[in-house]
Amino acid sequence: MLSKSLNTSSCVKNVCLTSLILLFISQSTIAQRIGVIDSPIVKQNFWNSKPVRISAVPVLLIAGSAATWGIRKDVRSFRNRYLPTFRYHYDDYLQYAPVVAVLGLNAAGVKGKNKMGRALVSYAFSAVIMGSVVNTVKYTAKVERPDGSSNNSYPSGHTANSFMNATFLHKEYGQYRSPLYSVGAYTAATATAVGRELNNRHWISDVLAGAGIGILSTELGYVVADKIFKEKGQHIKLTNNHVPVQLKPSFIELKLGYTQALSKDLTERSEDLFAKGGFNFGIEGAWFFHKNFGVGGEFAFSSFPINDDNLKFSDVDIPTISDGHYTQPMGIRYIHAGPYFSLPLSRNWFVTGKLGAGTAAGAKGEIMLNLKEDYREIFGSNELPYYRYQPKSTFSWSAGVGIQKQIKRNIGVKAYLNYFNSKNDFKLDIIDDINPNGGYTFKDYGSEKVRFDNLTVGLGLTAYLW
Repeated sequence: MLSKSLNTSSCVKNVCLTSLILLFISQSTIAQRIGVIDSPIVKQNFWNSKPVRISAVPVLLIAGSAATWGIRKDVRSFRNRYLPTFRYHYDDYLQYAPVVAVLGLNAAGVKGKNKMGRALVSYAFSAVIMGSVVNTVKYTAKVERPDGSSNNSYPSGHTANSFMNATFLHKEYGQYRSPLYSVGAYTAATATAVGRELNNRHWISDVLAGAGIGILSTELGYVVADKIFKEKGQHIKLTNNHVPVQLKPSFIELKLGYTQALSKDLTERSEDLFAKGGFNFGIEGAWFFHKNFGVGGEFAFSSFPINDDNLKFSDVDIPTISDGHYTQPMGIRYIHAGPYFSLPLSRNWFVTGKLGAGTAAGAKGEIMLNLKEDYREIFGSNELPYYRYQPKSTFSWSAGVGIQKQIKRNIGVKAYLNYFNSKNDFKLDIIDDINPNGGYTFKDYGSEKVRFDNLTVGLGLTAYLW
């Protein structure tokens, strides 16, 4: 039964928001700045003054860094649980993708906002500012990296560089030609930032601070270049058309929602363990070959905190060594693909739908005993894993509907309702022995099928690929 269940704590909600925060703030920046640029008359006051416009997003990101400092180890434990063996160093290269795009577009004759000489001067000042700030803070703060390899973790240099480059592409082509350049740039920067966490090289606070420093550095670099060049070295401004030239709503989307378990396997309150409502976080995208029909897929996580207040242990020695326990939340990740649907309405509204099928795998979890102080030294730990559980991979399917609003040419928001269903083999082990080196051995405690059907209500941030 759900004595065979799993997942993470409520602060993990802050964990999953990392990439959503970065991409949402970045794309909100796109919307704000393009709106300001396209307005023929802008009433000047404090809130739309240039210092506020160029510093608002960096300040939010740096404030987010400070706010997440206390939970950074919890965020890392979430990574260690779901993707403990992640070792893909794409972030070493992806950080340079936006600046390579600027150079490549110029070489191909695609004009940006500035002529190449002025653009490179702006970029040079940005790089000097970014490098100076990052390295000064790194070797002053001396924060240890998550993997313990060195004491120069804060802030993330890779993330600062990637967001500096992304803002460079945004200012040269996103503001001048199409917001789609900005969407791509900040998506690559966000992927770099998340990669630094997944590769266990940085804390969440490191990458949020790095993103803020990177964006602000480019903004300041352009301020300096503007003072030097004034009106020289700029191309004639293009008109940004916010109405799509075609109505095939291909997209990439980040989504976050509240998930309510439906199955008795998860919610039966007469048992010792049962699932509370949790959250769902994921990314999805679709290519539309017709204005109403397309194909796509999604990759997402669902997490259900577990109520174990009534859990009783048969071992009479447990009250002697432990003064409490907790159960890691029940987690499942899935990859689905299938048909997508879109019905355009008036005023840039859309009704959306999808059907998907694929595979779902549960995350390993444990029921932990909180050891009394007298036994912590004996066991070499503050806690002891008593039960261990693992849902195995299986077939799963989902269906969803949504209402979507296009707020900019390439940006939209969506409210959605999604149903998910899978039935996983659920294996439970119980601790059997503690090795001399401190390792644990477990023995089989049984297994059964657990149905993971749930309903999610949430919001999505959409990047249209018109």
